[in-house]
Amino acid sequence: MNIDEKEINNFDSFAHEWWNKRGPYKLIHNLTPLRLDYIQQHINIKNSNILDIGCGGGILAEELTDKGAKVTGLDASKKTIQIAKSHAKEKNHNINYLNISLEDHIKKIDHKYDAIVCFELIEHVPDQLKLIQDISSICKQGGKVFLSTINRNIVSFAFAKIMAEYILNIVPEGTHQYKKFIKPSELAKMLELASLDIDDIRGVKLNPIDYSFSFSSMTKINYFMTSTKK
Repeated sequence: MNIDEKEINNFDSFAHEWWNKRGPYKLIHNLTPLRLDYIQQHINIKNSNILDIGCGGGILAEELTDKGAKVTGLDASKKTIQIAKSHAKEKNHNINYLNISLEDHIKKIDHKYDAIVCFELIEHVPDQLKLIQDISSICKQGGKVFLSTINRNIVSFAFAKIMAEYILNIVPEGTHQYKKFIKPSELAKMLELASLDIDDIRGVKLNPIDYSFSFSSMTKINYFMTSTKK
């Protein structure tokens, strides 16, 4: 199974904080509008059947649902999925949340998705290429795959790891492992091997004053990548 139990345990310990906009996931809340904007630039969300892998507490899944998508959210953390389900119920959102691995989900379904979202997850799994191949296997021909992750270089190590986790304390300590960061060229190769054509790559920058995010031409730290299933 393509899951790192240490990673899951780390997310379990902060599961109750997902909807605390001033808590350890405040950057995810701040980044969500940009994530949504990025997806909307590439697909018509309304009526799309979207799979959100590593959905966490459901922050993006609820936004996609508000835009008219039919959303399935997967997360390996049982506590996190419980939080997501509880919040969706409070907001009357009809979201199919599942505490299941992607591999097991693939075995259970008989359909493919219009779009698959996998944000900030690939740097947390043992076999990154397998994740991409599994994603490709359940994406419709012509469907879109949206990814985001962290580049691997001295700049990203300084800012995404050391500064974010140990100096500014805006990300829980131990969230990221530098060795699992991925260069855009490496991710692009994985996508090509999985029959996915790259459409776009976009850098993301953080405003250190208000912790807001915006698009950037620089991909040295965080970046988005979109591809189309052949």
